[in-house]
Amino acid sequence: MKLLKLCALLLLLLPCSTIAQRNIDAIVDTVETPSGPAILYKNFTWEFLADEPVMMNPEEDSTGIFSGQWINDQIFAYRIPPDSIHDTVLMLSSPERDFTLPVYGKLFRGFTYSHKGLDIKLSKGDSIKAAFDGVVRYAKYNRGGFGNLVIIRHRNGLETYYAHNSKMLVRVNQVVKSGDYISLGGSTGRSRGPHLHFEVRYKDIPLDPLRMIDFDNKKLIANSFPVTKQVFYPNDFVANAMYHKIKNGDTVGRLAKKYHTSVKDICAMNKIKPTTTLRVGRSIRVR
Repeated sequence: MKLLKLCALLLLLLPCSTIAQRNIDAIVDTVETPSGPAILYKNFTWEFLADEPVMMNPEEDSTGIFSGQWINDQIFAYRIPPDSIHDTVLMLSSPERDFTLPVYGKLFRGFTYSHKGLDIKLSKGDSIKAAFDGVVRYAKYNRGGFGNLVIIRHRNGLETYYAHNSKMLVRVNQVVKSGDYISLGGSTGRSRGPHLHFEVRYKDIPLDPLRMIDFDNKKLIANSFPVTKQVFYPNDFVANAMYHKIKNGDTVGRLAKKYHTSVKDICAMNKIKPTTTLRVGRSIRVR
């Protein structure tokens, strides 16, 4: 409280400083002022955050990661077809860039044809951390089912989604580091109990987090990650598919249980309905 009062006093007394490059390590605090949120630096200079992108360094400024398609009031910012994205390799970590598993708990639902992230069990109020360094692009209640949702855009071009929070601890355009607390776990939105729904996306296209994260050991599988069409939609490629030949008594529900998937996924992959009669002898895709 004393620090906040001191910051507010300094904001009133000191002239505003124009800072071309924001030095994250020099930031003391962010405070609310009558003119909006502002950042206070160790050298007693300050600047308003405003609703504009935050540039992390000149190199990223030139690539436009934190300026291009920077939208604070909608989930998806790019809205481009997957085929327009060229193959590339993303650097996930380095001596200067860390990774932190947002929360560790029972992983009870993974990335599937219709579920674009991981569902991790937690208790209401558990702390959730930022996976990588970045800037908060979205932080508010989402009526589409995510509930209280935080989206962070990272230096490597990825965005991570943290959904169903009971409380958000960050705001848009706030700089965060890997491991910073960003929210408290909950069950807001379309949720059947407290858990974190965690997604990793590249230009809005979902990626399976378990292709880059060793969940049990709470670390990355590798320091880099190749982005190709196969990575975006692995379930659309025959090499990864699994089929079942229909027998007497088979139903979509029984197949979903047998192959540890969902009725929704099987229906989506085969373009059928849950009530569709399965013909004996026909092969149906189950994974």
